Amino acid sequence: MSVIEYEKKGQISFLYLNRPEKRNAINSEMSDLFIEYLYEFKEDKNARVLIIIGKGDKAFCSGRDLKESKENPELFKRKPLRGRLFNAIIETYKPVISAINGAAVGAGCEITLASDIRLARSGCRIGMPEAKRGMGATFGATILPKLISPSIAAKMLFTGKLISSEEALKVGLVDEVLESNTELFERATEIANEICESAPLSVQRIKETIWKTMDVPLYQSLQLDIGPNVYESEDRLEGAKAFLEKRKPVWRGK
Repeated sequence: MSVIEYEKKGQISFLYLNRPEKRNAINSEMSDLFIEYLYEFKEDKNARVLIIIGKGDKAFCSGRDLKESKENPELFKRKPLRGRLFNAIIETYKPVISAINGAAVGAGCEITLASDIRLARSGCRIGMPEAKRGMGATFGATILPKLISPSIAAKMLFTGKLISSEEALKVGLVDEVLESNTELFERATEIANEICESAPLSVQRIKETIWKTMDVPLYQSLQLDIGPNVYESEDRLEGAKAFLEKRKPVWRGK
């Protein structure tokens, strides 16, 4: 049994965190496989959207495996997550949806922060207790204040307290809360299918623009030309033609 499972259904890819007996805590093997599958997803021209979800019903991901850090501290130091896994999620430059089916804690929460869309099941707990463990939450402390109120982010990070998925919805940390894991999975797939109706180059350009202008002043952002040139693409012509002919476009990613 692999600690990461990856499958593709049509244009949608699914990545399952598969250590339910350890609440899907991330060890080195898991992070290596995660990055390998992210690369496979990125390079697959027929894969349009990735959904990340945890196996089991207790945890999406409970964070870094601290038992491994105690038993093998050198390995833990050689493979920090913040410079590898979270950046790799962002740099797929394809949409990534986190379907939070249980607790998303520490690095688990940071996986969701690196994702583009966050959905959660009702009753889940979300947050970063790193300050209570003598750790830094470097990625989370950088991204969280850009996604929600800086003061709410600071309170979450300083206290290390977890919030419910319902609270996360109120502060804008998650986009929707679903009542069951079945509804969560179905809604994530529904959104993924909606994204697949859009032109792939346009979606890539938009994702790159969102992330690469996040800290850039507005005037400078407007001067940038980020991502593929969609304005001279075959898909732009197809999109206009399909609109005039009142039919669905056939995207070629060119």
